[in-house]
Formats: sequence, C-alpha cells, structure tokens
Amino acid sequence: MPVTDVNSYTNTTDIASITTNNTNTSTAVTNATNDTLGKDAFLKLLIAELSNQDPLNPMEDREFISQMATFSSLEQMQNMNNTLEGIAQVNRFNAANYIGKAVAFTKGEGTEAQQVAAVVNHVWFDPNGVTILDTTEGEVALNDIEGVSEIS
Repeated sequence: MPVTDVNSYTNTTDIASITTNNTNTSTAVTNATNDTLGKDAFLKLLIAELSNQDPLNPMEDREFISQMATFSSLEQMQNMNNTLEGIAQVNRFNAANYIGKAVAFTKGEGTEAQQVAAVVNHVWFDPNGVTILDTTEGEVALNDIEGVSEIS
C-alpha cells in the first residue's frame, strides 16, 4: 500500500474522530449550559477532553494543572455558596428575636422620608426569600432595619 493511501486513511479517521469529539464536547457544553456549569459538568468535560485527545499530541501538563486548579476553585466556590446559604437561613430565623422589640427604619422616600420607631408584632417570610417584619407602623423588610432596642 502506498504511503499516500495510509496518510489518506489516517486523515479520514482523524476527521471522523475530530467530528465525534466535537459532537461529544458540544453535547457536554450544551448540557452544562442548560444547567449551571457545576463541578459534575466540568469533570465530564475534562474526562471527555482527556479521553479524546490525540495520543501523539497529548495535553500539556500546564494545561491539565490549570484545568484541575479551575475545578478545585469551582468546587470551593460551591462549598462556600452552600455555607453562605446555610448562614442566611439561620439569620432569617433569627429575625423572630425581633418580636416585641423596637426597631428603627426609614419610611417613605425623598423629601417625605422620615425615621420611624415601631414595635415588631410578627415576622414572616415572603416567597422571594425576603424576611418581613410586621410592625405597629407597617411592614418593613429585615434588610431595611437601621436599629433595634429593647422596650423599656
């Protein structure tokens, strides 16, 4: 068999392999885009890249280390996000401690804005995750509270 035939066959195989690799990678990226690009999607993408790389031209060590560092950063950010969500949940229920206390907040806007002191009667959580304090002067979001004190 002449050398040109072997090269032609190799090139055809390479083209089919590249097409398959691009399709697999494209599918992984599309699936990752539909969800959030989490650590599972990132790991699948990395495995697809490693399993479909050319054995004669493998990924350089620097690229692999960079991708693993990115993976590690992504995992730590997700862990930190989970921790912050837990803290926010605890803080949300700590708002119940405001019941029976005086709170200060600004009511109105612009030239009609005035500082108001009111007693908290109830605490509730709206569907958007905002903690609402029901006071003697109306409802106010927990984030808008400027001061808290005991009633003397």
